[in-house]
Amino acid sequence: MRIYRHPTQPTVQLPQLDLLTLLLDSEHSLAQDDTILHQEAANPDNKLTKAELRDLVQRIAHGLRYKYGIGAKGSNKDVVTVISYGQILVPAVYLGVVAAGGVYSAASPSSTVAELQRQVEIGNSRLLICGADHVDVASSAAQRSGLTESDVLLLDSTWQRWELQSLDGKVNAISDERLQWQTITDPKELAESLITILWSSGTTGLPKGVMLSHLNLVAEIYITSLSGRQWAERELAKGNELPIVEIRTLAHLPISHIAGLLSYIVGPIYAGGTVVWMRKYNWPDFLKNLHQYTITTLYTVPSIFLRIAKSPEVTDHFKHLIGAATGAAPMDGELQRAANAKLSSGKEAMIGQTWGLSETTGAITAMPKGQTDDTGSISPLLPSVELRIVDEEYSDVEPGQEGEMLVRSPLVTKGYYDNPQATKEAFHDGWFCTGDVGVLRDGKFYIVDRKKELLKYKGLQVAPAELENLLFTHPGIREAAIVGVPASDDPGTDLPRAYVVPVEAGVLSEKEVKAWVAERVASHKQLRGGVVFVDEIPKNAIGKLLRRDLRERAKREIGAGVKAKL
Repeated sequence: MRIYRHPTQPTVQLPQLDLLTLLLDSEHSLAQDDTILHQEAANPDNKLTKAELRDLVQRIAHGLRYKYGIGAKGSNKDVVTVISYGQILVPAVYLGVVAAGGVYSAASPSSTVAELQRQVEIGNSRLLICGADHVDVASSAAQRSGLTESDVLLLDSTWQRWELQSLDGKVNAISDERLQWQTITDPKELAESLITILWSSGTTGLPKGVMLSHLNLVAEIYITSLSGRQWAERELAKGNELPIVEIRTLAHLPISHIAGLLSYIVGPIYAGGTVVWMRKYNWPDFLKNLHQYTITTLYTVPSIFLRIAKSPEVTDHFKHLIGAATGAAPMDGELQRAANAKLSSGKEAMIGQTWGLSETTGAITAMPKGQTDDTGSISPLLPSVELRIVDEEYSDVEPGQEGEMLVRSPLVTKGYYDNPQATKEAFHDGWFCTGDVGVLRDGKFYIVDRKKELLKYKGLQVAPAELENLLFTHPGIREAAIVGVPASDDPGTDLPRAYVVPVEAGVLSEKEVKAWVAERVASHKQLRGGVVFVDEIPKNAIGKLLRRDLRERAKREIGAGVKAKL
């Protein structure tokens, strides 16, 4: 068996602590009580220190426990669904849910009523928390799920208002009393716990709940920070003085994504840095905030780095930057070099790629501190990660040959919430099957394709089967298939393209099909790749649709015209 590991630290000893104790009450966390952890971009006076965060966590935990019974019958059972754009109190809610003994279920802020309802019902969630922008969606989903207005809490991070109050105004979940979280040190309990559910679409077309434990999240935070801390120790041992740099990052990615959870909610406490929160990403405010808050670290997706590389408005916005990373979709070497030229002095390959999934609690590769690469590789493996590259029979391939990436690590999920079949299918002999096709070339790992049929639009997942099942419900559509076509201005983005067999030729229009989809799913799932009417969908002898044939057809069609744009 050919197993790849970190070259010098194949395994590391992890802290045997729960997430809350690690972040708020241990020597591992660099944040001090007066460290400003969270700050609102639109109102910098609205901020939250570590001491204030700890206080809010305990007060929210008390309110959730004694007003809603979260954790009253034991931990790892009561699911609390949260839907919101970025705001400075989300970290307090996240940790407060965990402190109460509950399970935080992160809903995408682009969810429709039906999508949110399904998530609430699968999780058997009896409590829903939303931001002001999602009151209508949350109220409708709650009503359909049999919840009342008392079961929906509105989170308000407005300056001098900090509230977590039920929609009927009867319950304030930020209590005047405090509940101390349970400190956990037992390795088995840490590994088997359930504190977070992230929702990841699969080839079935319906989202699956990725279960994350205390061990998963503690391991991710500890391991990804290890390289930087070890570098600092080596520099100090050499007698070198370390530069004093305030760590500030800009929150602009969805908090329902693993990157948002790690970069904005839990990571800053461990690193002792400040998160400047944008309510919702938009390009003008993104640029303005980069300047105003002298951002020093940035994690973002390739589509945003592409805009950075091509936009003349970007001048000295990154002059204070000391580190940058990308993930969620592959970035080739050409884009990596173009984006690097706009960062800091442009003289160094600053952007490091990471590779990982929700199922691996985020990154399982990362560029070590002090090293660089601009060839489009996904960086070296992290410590305590084992990787195999296999063929269709799960036999290891030789270096230079492509194959599916399999992973084994304490970072890997135990499986999918209330979905044992999906869990079983995701593992092979104890190895998690990522569905990503990769290759080892010249000692570096590269992602070359996705084995799974998931599409990605600006880093957000789009399941073809979900859209196909939706199109099947249209009375004028006999059959349909979805494939991705490349966006001309974003190499990491797939635009869903529908091939449709109509019930009656010439009756249905492309506009009608797009409108049917637009009314029923989130914005990132729209048919931006177009609608093509066909006489039949290609299938094999057993009736399985041949997506490869459709993808080849799409390439020919696009080659004869103009590539689809975002």
